[in-house]
Formats: sequence, structure tokens, C-alpha cells
Amino acid sequence: MARPAAAYEPAVPARPACAYTSCYCEENVWKLCEYIRSQDQYPLEEFYAVFISNDRRMIPLWKQKSGHGDEPVVWDYHVILLHVSSREQNFIYDLDTVLPFPCPFDMYSVEAFRLDEGLRPEFHRKIRMIRADLYLKTFASDRSHMKDANGKWQKPPPSYPCIETAGFVSHH
Repeated sequence: MARPAAAYEPAVPARPACAYTSCYCEENVWKLCEYIRSQDQYPLEEFYAVFISNDRRMIPLWKQKSGHGDEPVVWDYHVILLHVSSREQNFIYDLDTVLPFPCPFDMYSVEAFRLDEGLRPEFHRKIRMIRADLYLKTFASDRSHMKDANGKWQKPPPSYPCIETAGFVSHH
């Protein structure tokens, strides 16, 4: 009798134990990547920071914590973590979703993305994937994009210092 495949072992702790700040998804994903690198459980090259946006900076996502019922949340952008696993199933890590964490890619794409065909063209999404090792080396943020014209925070920033990487200075 064939043995069942081993269950997927999440690459990060359970959602409540992860570093998280609402509205700072790019930093949340950077912190997930940092954790994965420190654990050496999976090759970091299997992970990608996935930026979702479009020219109008209006992308709908469903099954988000800040959503209401089956209504989408329209973000200017969103960043999630993709694990392209050496197994049959790929997984999404999104700290802002009400879906499982991690979530099987197929479930996440159907539940959170839905289909572009049902969306008005101004809501069609563009996706950019950055390998996690490169993201850790090159991402930096001074969080200025989260301040209004008077320099006041639109949303409270994370408690840890701004993310800076050698040779890369943030312009947002």
C-alpha cells in the first residue's frame, strides 16, 4: 500500500505569531522572508514576494480581513508571499486574508482574486514577482508613502525600525 504524502509544513509560525502591521503588507512579507531565511527549513529560492497593483492603483481582493461579507477590498497595491513548493501544491501566505494561512494557491486564486473577466478593465491586476532572496537584499522603505501632506501617519507604522538594506535607499 502506498504511503500518503507528508502534509505540508508551513514555512512560518501560525498567523498570530508573525510580525504584522495592518496596511504595511510589503514589510509584513519582508519579515516573513527574513524568518524563512533564518530557519533554513525550505530553500529561500522557492519563495516570491508577489506585488499586485495596476496603473490606476485600484485592485480588488476578496476574503480580506478589512472586507465586509462578500465585498472586495480595493487596495492601491497588495503584497503576498508565494511558496513554489517542490511538492504538487503551491501556497500563498497573506496575513491580511481570512482564508487559511498558508493557503493553497488554487484556493487563494479562486477566492481572493476571482477572475479578471468579471471585472471592469480599470480593476484588472498586474503582478510582479520578486524572488525572496533578492527582495531581502533590495527592499527598503522609509514609510513616507504612508504619511499625508502634513507628515501625519495615515496608518500607525510598525514598531520596528524602517527596513534598510545595504546600498538601497528607499524613496517611499
